[in-house]
Amino acid sequence: MEQEARAVLKRHMIDACVKGANNRGCCDAVGVLQGTLFLTDDPRSMDQLVEETGYSKSTVSTNMGILERMGLVKRVVIPGDKRYHYIPVTDADSLRGDMIANIRQNLQCILTALDRTEADLKAWENPDLSVIQRIEEVRHFYRQNDKLLDLISRHNTGELIQLLETSF
Repeated sequence: MEQEARAVLKRHMIDACVKGANNRGCCDAVGVLQGTLFLTDDPRSMDQLVEETGYSKSTVSTNMGILERMGLVKRVVIPGDKRYHYIPVTDADSLRGDMIANIRQNLQCILTALDRTEADLKAWENPDLSVIQRIEEVRHFYRQNDKLLDLISRHNTGELIQLLETSF
């Protein structure tokens, strides 16, 4: 019975992870791999993930890289085994830190693009001031979000929950 219950739980977790991956603009394989790892007791090798999911080794490799960059899985080495193994990241603070880092990187790219756009427009003989004003509005929005992320990153998850609960 325990194996049947585990299979049902695994199916639901994989479905949820696929939906989450799709919401982030990723393919189903990202969700299937995340869901597969989510309920494992031990780290899984690339070959084990290929066997468990039915995906090709290149598909597993590519999508595990995506999950790693997103901070959702971590690559580990098992003593005596030269292969990489993967485990899900379940520590709230590690997960939050990686998510914040990814968002901040995106914010910085946008802020840099806004600065370059504004500089290019101002180099024109008669720049459109309404466009420059809009750039400043968008820049303010992204700077506010960057500041918020900075404040959030100064505290661990427990501290943030306590701060927010006592504020309301």
